[in-house]
Amino acid sequence: MPDSHRLTRGIVSEDALRGERAILTGCLLDAFIWTVTLVTAIWGNSLTLLGECVRGGLLIVLETVLLVLLRRINRGTIADYDYGTRKLEQFANLVVGIAMLLGALWLLSGVAQRFGVVQEQSATGMAFGALAGLANLAINVWVFFLLWRSSRGGTSIIVNGQLLSRMSKVISSALVAVAVLVNAFLGPVGIGGWADIVGTLVVVAVMLTFGARMIQASLPHLIDRALNDRQQATINRALVESFDAYDELLEVRTRTQGSDAWIEIELGFAPGRSMGEVHERAEEMAAKIRDVIPGARILVIPRAVGA
Repeated sequence: MPDSHRLTRGIVSEDALRGERAILTGCLLDAFIWTVTLVTAIWGNSLTLLGECVRGGLLIVLETVLLVLLRRINRGTIADYDYGTRKLEQFANLVVGIAMLLGALWLLSGVAQRFGVVQEQSATGMAFGALAGLANLAINVWVFFLLWRSSRGGTSIIVNGQLLSRMSKVISSALVAVAVLVNAFLGPVGIGGWADIVGTLVVVAVMLTFGARMIQASLPHLIDRALNDRQQATINRALVESFDAYDELLEVRTRTQGSDAWIEIELGFAPGRSMGEVHERAEEMAAKIRDVIPGARILVIPRAVGA
């Protein structure tokens, strides 16, 4: 978490608090509408609403964990990670993605069991289910707006990850609300029954799409992926332009951690150079690379080489 986002230990910036409040509001509203939706899903025997409960229940648990983690990060109470908590945040988003995929597979098994079989559904239960679906859509739109407002200009992976997750909820809940309304209006036979199946498949598709995207985005950072070719070329140009500042280039290592670029450069200096000169050259090299790769974390390691 950058210093601009978390000021000092125990003192949290307004931007960070805004992100926390947005996620907390989402958790509380999600828990309320999840309870209502679960009751109406069982009452109306709606697989679409049950799918929303599966997806929503998993994310509520994970959102709560992420909120606790975010609060500890913002207050500087996680002191066991010398290189920051970016990987911890990426791991949390990886878990969100995996949970989405697992929930989608479970729903697919439910679709297979109901395919071609007319279900008994309570008209009153489906009517309340339609209202719950509309309320769920309204909640997701409102929380998405809160997260979007709190994430502008911010670099918190947790908040940005929750923004992406909430976007999937808005899309899913909108399509689900339409499917449940059709099912409630036309009943379980014919188009109404198919609306329940199609609505469930929509939930599955959204969960698979956003779950895979979150996994794809988090995995490279967890396995220390090197910087892209353009950034590597930028580093090489800076080294070539400063060739006279050092005596030998020993090794260059790069990796990404969240949105940060970490660069380690080992440079060889002749034993006759003074410590002050070596330090000055190393600082100049780091500054030159930082100018072309803003925000990069650069470590220049001097080594003695030659006779």
